[in-house]
Amino acid sequence: MLKRILSGAVGITFIISVMILSGTVPVIVDTFVAAVCAVAVGEFANAAKLWKHWQIVFPSMAFAVVYPMLMTYGMMLILGYIYTAIMLAAMIFCHEKISFKEFACLYSMTVIITVSLSTIIQMKDMDTAHSSFYFAVTLALPWLADAGAYFAGSFFGKHKLCPSISPKKTIEGAIGGTLVCVLATCGIGWLFAEVIFGGRVRMNYINLAVLSFIGSLLSILGDLSFSVIKRTFAIKDYGNLIPGHGGILDRFDSVVVVSPFLYIMMAYMPIMGV
Repeated sequence: MLKRILSGAVGITFIISVMILSGTVPVIVDTFVAAVCAVAVGEFANAAKLWKHWQIVFPSMAFAVVYPMLMTYGMMLILGYIYTAIMLAAMIFCHEKISFKEFACLYSMTVIITVSLSTIIQMKDMDTAHSSFYFAVTLALPWLADAGAYFAGSFFGKHKLCPSISPKKTIEGAIGGTLVCVLATCGIGWLFAEVIFGGRVRMNYINLAVLSFIGSLLSILGDLSFSVIKRTFAIKDYGNLIPGHGGILDRFDSVVVVSPFLYIMMAYMPIMGV
């Protein structure tokens, strides 16, 4: 538990540093997302025992780095096409060594992870003046839901949520995590609106509460989905980069599902206005 708390504190400090710098150095968000995508894709390739097939692993990690870094310049379609062409060529020339199942597995997960997490950058570009808020909420929402579920489940958990996939998750934990997520996310909204932005913006707390409620449920979807993958490969964690938490993908699995949802819904349920 102590190791989990300490590594969490270090991680939060790092995230806050990125958030603060994002206002003056917007590219730091792009760099952060690119690093997360590259490590996450590498961890997945390791879990699937695909590192021996460097012909598809290297292009996948390169795509994971370059796509977020060039997203601001509108090169997503070109990069996606180039990556797809390289992977198809690798499948043809290495068909005796690499099965279609291995190719499809890595290609699909690379696209899912990279494109989904890159919506963090799209939210930043949508409103650069308040990019720190969107960056903070996108990460805090699923992590608050997870932390709330962990502690609520530890104290009140009795009924298993999905025992065949994640034995420790409980219905009580999911309910507690959702409540914590909604309240804490609204608290973050108030902090940014009244303190960090000095009352210069209007926060729509109803929309924020609705999005955080749905987002907390989607974070469970992301968590359980990547847990199914871990069970398929018979591993406990995707890595050990974060002591007590596992790998980067273990921490960002729920963000993969929540971030695109928030980006899409901003057009229909705006959170903030001036």
